[in-house]
Amino acid sequence: MKQEMKSRGYDPIREWNQMIEDFDYQEQQMIINVHMSLDELENTDYFRLIEVMSARSREDRPKTLWDLADMVDGVGRR
Repeated sequence: MKQEMKSRGYDPIREWNQMIEDFDYQEQQMIINVHMSLDELENTDYFRLIEVMSARSREDRPKTLWDLADMVDGVGRR
């Protein structure tokens, strides 16, 4: 098993370091783009913050088949 993971290039130490840097980068982007201080960011509920920052407008959300049918009816059939 270990040999199999190494042959695929899996390195748990590298993955851990990548994850930590991803968190740091996320903090950096929030400080720069959202103008949050480091204290505000670190005292914020992180999971809720991610949900809020991942929210999409109604136009960008996946459509249902009913939405598609409404769009087709609105354009008109040939």
